[in-house]
Amino acid sequence: METREAPEDPQSGTLRMRKLWEDTFRGLRELLGYAKTVLAEGKGQRKESQSEEAAFDFDDFEAPPSRPDNEELDLGSADIGDLLDGLGGGGEKTEAERWSGVLERLSSIEYGLSSQLDEATQRFAIALAAGEMNQVLGLLDDTQSSTSEGVHAVVSVIYEEFLPDTNPATVVPGYLTSLGRALLVRRGLADIATKLTAQNDALQNPEKTDEHEAALASIRQQMRGFVASVVCRAMRAADRWQMVEFERELSEQPPGLAKMTSEGLVKYIDSLASINQREVLVLHDQRTLEEMRDSLSTARQLLDLSAATAREMMDRAYQAAQRLRGRHPATDALIIQLERYAPTSSAPAESARFLERLEAVLSAGGS
Repeated sequence: METREAPEDPQSGTLRMRKLWEDTFRGLRELLGYAKTVLAEGKGQRKESQSEEAAFDFDDFEAPPSRPDNEELDLGSADIGDLLDGLGGGGEKTEAERWSGVLERLSSIEYGLSSQLDEATQRFAIALAAGEMNQVLGLLDDTQSSTSEGVHAVVSVIYEEFLPDTNPATVVPGYLTSLGRALLVRRGLADIATKLTAQNDALQNPEKTDEHEAALASIRQQMRGFVASVVCRAMRAADRWQMVEFERELSEQPPGLAKMTSEGLVKYIDSLASINQREVLVLHDQRTLEEMRDSLSTARQLLDLSAATAREMMDRAYQAAQRLRGRHPATDALIIQLERYAPTSSAPAESARFLERLEAVLSAGGS
Protein backbone atom coordinates (compact mmCIF):
# COMPACT_ATOMS: atom_id res chain seq x y z
CA MET A 1 0.00 0.00 0.00
CA GLU A 2 2.92 2.34 0.68
CA THR A 3 4.15 1.99 -2.90
CA ARG A 4 0.75 2.28 -4.57
CA GLU A 5 1.28 5.84 -5.81
CA ALA A 6 5.10 5.80 -5.83
CA PRO A 7 6.25 2.41 -7.12
CA GLU A 8 9.76 1.41 -6.13
CA ASP A 9 12.29 -0.31 -8.37
CA PRO A 10 12.14 -4.13 -8.55
CA GLN A 11 15.40 -4.62 -6.62
CA SER A 12 14.20 -2.54 -3.67
CA GLY A 13 10.86 -4.31 -3.71
CA THR A 14 12.58 -7.69 -3.63
CA LEU A 15 14.77 -6.68 -0.71
CA ARG A 16 11.79 -5.36 1.24
CA MET A 17 9.84 -8.55 0.60
CA ARG A 18 12.77 -10.69 1.78
CA LYS A 19 12.97 -8.62 4.94
CA LEU A 20 9.23 -9.03 5.49
CA TRP A 21 9.58 -12.81 5.16
CA GLU A 22 12.50 -12.96 7.59
CA ASP A 23 10.77 -10.68 10.11
CA THR A 24 7.58 -12.74 9.91
CA PHE A 25 9.27 -16.08 10.61
CA ARG A 26 12.18 -14.98 12.81
CA GLY A 27 10.32 -15.98 15.97
CA LEU A 28 9.43 -19.36 14.48
CA ARG A 29 13.06 -20.06 13.55
CA GLU A 30 14.14 -19.19 17.10
CA LEU A 31 11.47 -21.52 18.48
CA LEU A 32 12.61 -24.35 16.21
CA GLY A 33 16.24 -23.80 17.21
CA TYR A 34 15.32 -23.95 20.88
CA ALA A 35 13.19 -27.07 20.29
CA LYS A 36 16.16 -28.83 18.68
CA THR A 37 18.31 -27.96 21.69
CA VAL A 38 15.70 -29.30 24.10
CA LEU A 39 15.30 -32.50 22.07
CA ALA A 40 19.08 -33.04 21.96
CA GLU A 41 19.33 -32.58 25.74
CA GLY A 42 16.43 -34.96 26.27
CA LYS A 43 18.05 -37.59 24.07
CA GLY A 44 21.31 -37.24 26.02
CA GLN A 45 19.53 -37.64 29.34
CA ARG A 46 17.77 -40.81 28.12
CA LYS A 47 21.10 -42.28 27.01
CA GLU A 48 22.64 -41.56 30.43
CA SER A 49 19.65 -43.15 32.15
CA GLN A 50 19.92 -46.25 29.98
CA SER A 51 23.66 -46.51 30.69
CA GLU A 52 23.07 -46.34 34.44
CA GLU A 53 20.45 -49.08 34.22
CA ALA A 54 22.79 -51.29 32.18
CA ALA A 55 25.59 -50.80 34.70
CA PHE A 56 23.42 -51.70 37.70
CA ASP A 57 25.09 -54.46 39.82
CA PHE A 58 22.90 -57.51 40.41
CA ASP A 59 25.61 -59.55 42.20
CA ASP A 60 24.34 -58.83 45.69
CA PHE A 61 20.73 -59.46 44.80
CA GLU A 62 19.09 -62.04 47.04
CA ALA A 63 15.78 -63.65 46.36
CA PRO A 64 13.13 -62.83 48.96
CA PRO A 65 12.27 -65.62 51.39
CA SER A 66 9.51 -67.86 50.10
CA ARG A 67 6.11 -67.67 51.73
CA PRO A 68 4.96 -70.80 53.59
CA ASP A 69 2.20 -72.66 51.80
CA ASN A 70 -0.19 -72.28 54.72
CA GLU A 71 0.29 -68.49 55.04
CA GLU A 72 -2.49 -66.43 53.45
CA LEU A 73 -1.90 -63.19 51.56
CA ASP A 74 -3.05 -60.28 53.73
CA LEU A 75 -4.51 -57.51 51.57
CA GLY A 76 -6.24 -55.74 54.39
CA SER A 77 -3.13 -53.99 55.66
CA ALA A 78 -1.96 -52.90 52.21
CA ASP A 79 -2.89 -49.62 50.57
CA ILE A 80 -4.74 -50.26 47.30
CA GLY A 81 -2.82 -47.41 45.64
CA ASP A 82 0.49 -49.02 46.56
CA LEU A 83 -0.72 -52.33 45.17
CA LEU A 84 -1.74 -50.74 41.87
CA ASP A 85 1.54 -48.87 41.65
CA GLY A 86 3.37 -52.11 42.24
CA LEU A 87 1.47 -53.69 39.38
CA GLY A 88 2.18 -50.73 37.12
CA GLY A 89 -1.53 -50.04 36.69
CA GLY A 90 -2.18 -46.88 38.69
CA GLY A 91 -0.83 -43.66 40.05
CA GLU A 92 -0.20 -40.40 38.25
CA LYS A 93 2.62 -39.86 35.80
CA THR A 94 5.90 -38.62 37.20
CA GLU A 95 7.43 -35.37 35.95
CA ALA A 96 9.97 -37.41 33.99
CA GLU A 97 7.22 -39.42 32.29
CA ARG A 98 5.28 -36.28 31.42
CA TRP A 99 8.38 -34.62 30.00
CA SER A 100 9.20 -37.74 28.00
CA GLY A 101 5.74 -37.60 26.43
CA VAL A 102 6.22 -33.92 25.58
CA LEU A 103 9.58 -34.62 23.94
CA GLU A 104 8.15 -37.43 21.84
CA ARG A 105 5.37 -35.27 20.43
CA LEU A 106 7.60 -32.20 20.18
CA SER A 107 9.99 -34.16 17.96
CA SER A 108 7.24 -34.83 15.41
CA ILE A 109 5.99 -31.24 15.47
CA GLU A 110 9.49 -29.79 15.13
CA TYR A 111 10.25 -32.01 12.14
CA GLY A 112 6.99 -31.10 10.42
CA LEU A 113 7.38 -27.37 11.05
CA SER A 114 11.02 -27.30 9.92
CA SER A 115 10.24 -29.18 6.71
CA GLN A 116 7.24 -26.97 6.00
CA LEU A 117 9.14 -23.73 6.55
CA ASP A 118 12.14 -24.85 4.48
CA GLU A 119 9.93 -25.88 1.56
CA ALA A 120 7.92 -22.64 1.74
CA THR A 121 11.11 -20.57 1.83
CA GLN A 122 12.37 -22.27 -1.33
CA ARG A 123 9.06 -21.65 -3.12
CA PHE A 124 9.11 -18.05 -1.88
CA ALA A 125 12.58 -17.48 -3.37
CA ILE A 126 11.51 -18.92 -6.74
CA ALA A 127 8.33 -16.80 -6.88
CA LEU A 128 10.20 -13.68 -5.80
CA ALA A 129 12.88 -14.17 -8.45
CA ALA A 130 10.15 -14.50 -11.07
CA GLY A 131 8.48 -11.28 -9.87
CA GLU A 132 5.22 -13.07 -9.01
CA MET A 133 4.25 -10.81 -6.12
CA ASN A 134 0.69 -12.13 -5.80
CA GLN A 135 2.10 -15.64 -5.42
CA VAL A 136 4.65 -14.33 -2.91
CA LEU A 137 1.90 -12.74 -0.80
CA GLY A 138 -0.16 -15.91 -1.01
CA LEU A 139 2.79 -18.00 0.19
CA LEU A 140 3.39 -15.58 3.03
CA ASP A 141 -0.20 -15.82 4.24
CA ASP A 142 -0.53 -19.59 3.78
CA THR A 143 2.78 -20.34 5.49
CA GLN A 144 2.01 -18.02 8.39
CA SER A 145 -1.38 -19.67 8.87
CA SER A 146 -0.13 -23.26 8.70
CA THR A 147 2.95 -22.71 10.86
CA SER A 148 0.82 -20.90 13.44
CA GLU A 149 -1.08 -24.15 13.85
CA GLY A 150 2.23 -25.89 14.54
CA VAL A 151 3.22 -23.33 17.16
CA HIS A 152 -0.20 -23.70 18.79
CA ALA A 153 0.30 -27.47 18.81
CA VAL A 154 3.60 -27.04 20.71
CA VAL A 155 1.87 -24.94 23.36
CA SER A 156 -1.05 -27.35 23.57
CA VAL A 157 1.24 -30.37 24.03
CA ILE A 158 2.87 -28.83 27.10
CA TYR A 159 -0.43 -27.79 28.66
CA GLU A 160 -2.07 -31.15 27.96
CA GLU A 161 0.72 -32.96 29.81
CA PHE A 162 1.31 -30.65 32.77
CA LEU A 163 -1.98 -28.71 33.08
CA PRO A 164 -4.62 -30.95 31.47
CA ASP A 165 -7.53 -29.14 33.13
CA THR A 166 -6.67 -25.82 31.50
CA ASN A 167 -9.07 -24.58 28.83
CA PRO A 168 -7.06 -24.46 25.56
CA ALA A 169 -8.95 -21.35 24.45
CA THR A 170 -7.43 -19.38 27.35
CA VAL A 171 -3.86 -20.44 26.58
CA VAL A 172 -3.63 -18.60 23.26
CA PRO A 173 -6.66 -16.27 23.20
CA GLY A 174 -7.80 -15.19 19.76
CA TYR A 175 -6.04 -18.07 18.01
CA LEU A 176 -7.82 -19.42 14.93
CA THR A 177 -7.08 -22.56 12.95
CA SER A 178 -7.17 -22.50 9.15
CA LEU A 179 -10.75 -23.76 9.35
CA GLY A 180 -11.65 -21.15 11.95
CA ARG A 181 -10.25 -18.36 9.77
CA ALA A 182 -12.03 -19.66 6.68
CA LEU A 183 -15.38 -19.88 8.49
CA LEU A 184 -14.91 -16.39 9.95
CA VAL A 185 -14.12 -14.92 6.53
CA ARG A 186 -16.96 -16.75 4.79
CA ARG A 187 -19.56 -15.55 7.26
CA GLY A 188 -18.12 -12.02 7.35
CA LEU A 189 -18.16 -11.74 3.56
CA ALA A 190 -21.77 -12.94 3.45
CA ASP A 191 -22.78 -10.30 5.99
CA ILE A 192 -20.99 -7.42 4.24
CA ALA A 193 -22.31 -8.57 0.85
CA THR A 194 -25.90 -8.45 2.11
CA LYS A 195 -25.46 -4.94 3.50
CA LEU A 196 -23.57 -3.53 0.52
CA THR A 197 -25.86 -5.07 -2.12
CA ALA A 198 -28.92 -3.33 -0.70
CA GLN A 199 -27.15 0.03 -0.47
CA ASN A 200 -25.56 -0.34 -3.92
CA ASP A 201 -28.95 -1.12 -5.48
CA ALA A 202 -30.24 2.15 -4.06
CA LEU A 203 -27.14 4.00 -5.26
CA GLN A 204 -27.48 2.63 -8.81
CA ASN A 205 -31.24 3.29 -9.05
CA PRO A 206 -31.73 6.36 -11.31
CA GLU A 207 -35.26 6.86 -9.98
CA LYS A 208 -34.08 7.37 -6.38
CA THR A 209 -31.49 10.11 -6.72
CA ASP A 210 -32.61 11.60 -3.42
CA GLU A 211 -31.33 8.42 -1.68
CA HIS A 212 -27.92 8.32 -3.39
CA GLU A 213 -26.08 10.47 -0.87
CA ALA A 214 -27.28 8.45 2.11
CA ALA A 215 -26.58 5.15 0.34
CA LEU A 216 -23.01 6.18 -0.54
CA ALA A 217 -22.39 7.37 3.02
CA SER A 218 -23.60 4.03 4.32
CA ILE A 219 -21.35 2.11 1.90
CA ARG A 220 -18.33 4.16 2.97
CA GLN A 221 -19.12 3.57 6.63
CA GLN A 222 -19.58 -0.18 6.11
CA MET A 223 -16.23 -0.44 4.31
CA ARG A 224 -14.38 1.56 6.99
CA GLY A 225 -15.68 -0.83 9.61
CA PHE A 226 -14.90 -3.89 7.51
CA VAL A 227 -11.25 -3.13 6.73
CA ALA A 228 -10.62 -2.56 10.46
CA SER A 229 -12.36 -5.80 11.47
CA VAL A 230 -10.97 -9.21 12.40
CA VAL A 231 -12.66 -10.59 9.28
CA CYS A 232 -10.53 -8.46 6.98
CA ARG A 233 -7.36 -9.31 8.92
CA ALA A 234 -8.19 -13.02 8.52
CA MET A 235 -8.47 -12.74 4.73
CA ARG A 236 -5.67 -13.71 2.38
CA ALA A 237 -3.19 -10.97 1.58
CA ALA A 238 -4.26 -10.26 -2.01
CA ASP A 239 -7.96 -10.12 -1.08
CA ARG A 240 -7.24 -7.98 1.97
CA TRP A 241 -5.18 -5.58 -0.15
CA GLN A 242 -8.01 -5.27 -2.68
CA MET A 243 -10.60 -4.53 0.02
CA VAL A 244 -8.38 -1.78 1.45
CA GLU A 245 -8.02 -0.36 -2.07
CA PHE A 246 -11.79 -0.24 -2.51
CA GLU A 247 -12.19 1.51 0.84
CA ARG A 248 -9.61 4.16 -0.01
CA GLU A 249 -11.07 4.83 -3.43
CA LEU A 250 -14.60 5.14 -2.07
CA SER A 251 -13.49 7.56 0.64
CA GLU A 252 -11.55 9.80 -1.80
CA GLN A 253 -13.62 9.73 -4.99
CA PRO A 254 -16.44 12.13 -5.88
CA PRO A 255 -19.95 10.64 -5.98
CA GLY A 256 -19.88 9.93 -9.73
CA LEU A 257 -16.72 7.80 -9.61
CA ALA A 258 -17.62 6.30 -6.23
CA LYS A 259 -20.85 5.04 -7.77
CA MET A 260 -18.89 2.97 -10.31
CA THR A 261 -16.42 1.81 -7.65
CA SER A 262 -19.31 0.62 -5.49
CA GLU A 263 -20.65 -1.47 -8.37
CA GLY A 264 -17.20 -3.04 -8.85
CA LEU A 265 -16.91 -3.69 -5.11
CA VAL A 266 -20.16 -5.65 -4.97
CA LYS A 267 -19.14 -7.77 -7.98
CA TYR A 268 -15.71 -8.40 -6.43
CA ILE A 269 -17.25 -9.57 -3.16
CA ASP A 270 -19.52 -11.91 -5.15
CA SER A 271 -16.39 -13.41 -6.73
CA LEU A 272 -15.00 -14.17 -3.27
CA ALA A 273 -17.62 -16.91 -2.96
CA SER A 274 -14.82 -19.07 -4.37
CA ILE A 275 -13.70 -19.41 -0.74
CA ASN A 276 -16.16 -22.34 -0.60
CA GLN A 277 -13.84 -24.27 -2.91
CA ARG A 278 -11.04 -24.38 -0.34
CA GLU A 279 -10.43 -27.95 0.72
CA VAL A 280 -10.72 -27.16 4.42
CA LEU A 281 -14.25 -25.77 3.87
CA VAL A 282 -15.31 -28.50 1.45
CA LEU A 283 -14.46 -31.17 4.03
CA HIS A 284 -16.06 -29.15 6.84
CA ASP A 285 -19.30 -28.69 4.92
CA GLN A 286 -19.48 -32.37 4.01
CA ARG A 287 -19.11 -33.37 7.67
CA THR A 288 -21.59 -30.71 8.79
CA LEU A 289 -24.25 -31.80 6.29
CA GLU A 290 -23.75 -35.42 7.30
CA GLU A 291 -24.14 -34.46 10.96
CA MET A 292 -27.35 -32.61 10.13
CA ARG A 293 -28.67 -35.55 8.12
CA ASP A 294 -28.07 -38.02 10.96
CA SER A 295 -29.54 -35.71 13.61
CA LEU A 296 -32.67 -34.91 11.61
CA SER A 297 -33.24 -38.55 10.70
CA THR A 298 -33.14 -39.45 14.38
CA ALA A 299 -35.37 -36.50 15.32
CA ARG A 300 -37.96 -37.49 12.70
CA GLN A 301 -38.14 -41.05 14.08
CA LEU A 302 -38.41 -39.90 17.70
CA LEU A 303 -40.75 -36.95 17.22
CA ASP A 304 -43.83 -38.92 18.38
CA LEU A 305 -41.97 -41.22 20.78
CA SER A 306 -39.71 -38.89 22.77
CA ALA A 307 -40.25 -35.17 22.27
CA ALA A 308 -37.31 -34.22 24.52
CA THR A 309 -34.81 -36.40 22.64
CA ALA A 310 -36.16 -35.26 19.28
CA ARG A 311 -35.74 -31.63 20.33
CA GLU A 312 -32.16 -32.35 21.42
CA MET A 313 -31.41 -33.77 17.96
CA MET A 314 -33.01 -30.74 16.31
CA ASP A 315 -30.92 -28.39 18.44
CA ARG A 316 -27.81 -30.27 17.34
CA ALA A 317 -28.84 -29.91 13.70
CA TYR A 318 -29.57 -26.23 14.27
CA GLN A 319 -26.05 -25.63 15.61
CA ALA A 320 -24.63 -27.46 12.59
CA ALA A 321 -26.71 -25.29 10.26
CA GLN A 322 -25.19 -22.15 11.80
CA ARG A 323 -21.76 -23.35 10.70
CA LEU A 324 -22.97 -23.20 7.09
CA ARG A 325 -23.63 -19.45 7.19
CA GLY A 326 -22.10 -17.73 4.20
CA ARG A 327 -22.00 -20.85 2.04
CA HIS A 328 -24.83 -19.79 -0.29
CA PRO A 329 -27.40 -16.93 -0.23
CA ALA A 330 -30.34 -19.34 -0.52
CA THR A 331 -29.12 -21.41 2.42
CA ASP A 332 -28.44 -18.25 4.43
CA ALA A 333 -32.01 -17.06 3.91
CA LEU A 334 -33.35 -20.36 5.26
CA ILE A 335 -30.98 -20.24 8.24
CA ILE A 336 -32.15 -16.71 9.06
CA GLN A 337 -35.71 -18.04 9.03
CA LEU A 338 -34.62 -20.72 11.49
CA GLU A 339 -33.42 -18.02 13.86
CA ARG A 340 -36.65 -16.10 13.43
CA TYR A 341 -39.06 -19.01 13.76
CA ALA A 342 -37.32 -21.26 16.27
CA PRO A 343 -39.99 -22.80 18.53
CA THR A 344 -40.47 -21.25 21.94
CA SER A 345 -42.07 -24.34 23.38
CA SER A 346 -41.87 -28.12 23.02
CA ALA A 347 -45.38 -28.38 21.56
CA PRO A 348 -45.49 -31.14 18.90
CA ALA A 349 -46.86 -28.80 16.21
CA GLU A 350 -44.08 -26.23 16.69
CA SER A 351 -41.41 -28.91 16.82
CA ALA A 352 -42.72 -30.45 13.59
CA ARG A 353 -42.60 -27.09 11.78
CA PHE A 354 -39.06 -26.44 13.07
CA LEU A 355 -38.00 -29.89 11.88
CA GLU A 356 -39.38 -29.15 8.40
CA ARG A 357 -37.40 -25.89 8.21
CA LEU A 358 -34.24 -27.69 9.26
CA GLU A 359 -34.83 -30.30 6.57
CA ALA A 360 -35.25 -27.48 4.04
CA VAL A 361 -31.82 -26.12 5.03
CA LEU A 362 -30.34 -29.59 4.64
CA SER A 363 -31.93 -30.00 1.22
CA ALA A 364 -30.69 -26.60 0.02
CA GLY A 365 -27.23 -27.16 1.48
CA GLY A 366 -26.83 -30.55 -0.14
CA SER A 367 -27.84 -29.41 -3.61
